[in-house]
Amino acid sequence: MARFDRRDRAPQEVKDVDRRSLLALALYQLLASNRSGLFSVYLVLYLVQRGASVPQALAIFSAAYVVASLTGPAAGRWSDRVGKRRPFLLFAEASSLPFFVVIPWIGSFWVAGLVFVVAETLLAVGSPALTASVADITRRGERGWGYGFLAASGAMGTMVGILIAGAVVGIFGLAALFYLVGALMCGTIVLVLFLFQEGHIEPAPPRRPLREMKGIAVFSFAASVRTLGTGAVAAFYAYYASVLGASDFEVSLVAFAGFATSAVVSLPLGRRVDKTGEIRGLLVGTGIAAAGLVLFLVAGTWPELVPARIVYQVGFALMSPAMLSWVVHQAPSGRRAEYLGFFSLINSTMWSCGPFLGGLVFSATDAPGVFVFAILMTCVSLALLYGLYGRKLPARPVAAPD
Repeated sequence: MARFDRRDRAPQEVKDVDRRSLLALALYQLLASNRSGLFSVYLVLYLVQRGASVPQALAIFSAAYVVASLTGPAAGRWSDRVGKRRPFLLFAEASSLPFFVVIPWIGSFWVAGLVFVVAETLLAVGSPALTASVADITRRGERGWGYGFLAASGAMGTMVGILIAGAVVGIFGLAALFYLVGALMCGTIVLVLFLFQEGHIEPAPPRRPLREMKGIAVFSFAASVRTLGTGAVAAFYAYYASVLGASDFEVSLVAFAGFATSAVVSLPLGRRVDKTGEIRGLLVGTGIAAAGLVLFLVAGTWPELVPARIVYQVGFALMSPAMLSWVVHQAPSGRRAEYLGFFSLINSTMWSCGPFLGGLVFSATDAPGVFVFAILMTCVSLALLYGLYGRKLPARPVAAPD
């Protein structure tokens, strides 16, 4: 399908094409988000069933996403230089699919973990192209809405997938999860081939020295410190729910509560980011997420994890479009994917280290220590963000210009 150029179309036609393109991305995200959701809920449980200890399973989970995050800047820059997004999405989906579906046939949890690392690394090649595609087809005053729309559609797909997966693994076991993922990936490949339409991408300007990306690096670090703790919680709460007496299906209900919340609030909170500004939204979202982690800490039964997930997801639904929109607005025209990839390198690497650090904390302090660690890291992130950006905010919020 040919790439369209905004400059060759009337304003209403551009608007209609852009909205159709965003809908195609949302459908892609609806299917693709099931992968990360299912793995964050069930992968640690699967590896433990294969003989891994909890710290070993968390370490494998961390290694997969740390290695995958290293592809971000190079994949993003390559996409900008080529001026295409579709080839990167197709390569990511098609190359990683065989690795995911072969995992149930591997007896050793160490070898299965290594194959999972390879699959996630290949899959990560498409991530900067996906997030940059939203910026390609939206204006500044609507990018929070665009990222919120993608998050909402992804959450809707994931919450259905979690319920289906809960039933599937209850009947066929956790190994069936990888076949379910393979089927979903066939759907994403079809969507990219036949429905995804390229947005207009400006030619990439000459490469600027990395030192000129210092501002993005500082922001990425400040916004991502919290993920050292929340990455641990993301990989740990399903195991913790089972410790508190939840069955495999009841674990899926806890996850469902969080994704259902994201589906409902992501779009309006994305609009709120457009109206009030990215930094303000990021500060408020981080504070709400900290409150959700406190609820995790004080939970004594698995049903009490449900409100904790809900509150945390409200905070994240506000943080996510704020972070991505801020990065896009700092990027020179033609280098959006590279900047988003650079942000992802820092953000994803720190998040990916979370499960490993969480495993160490779990070994030393048991389950409550994991949540205390997450709360402390979130508070550090909030303090850094406020110190760097919060004191410069105007007394009244100002909407971003178009």
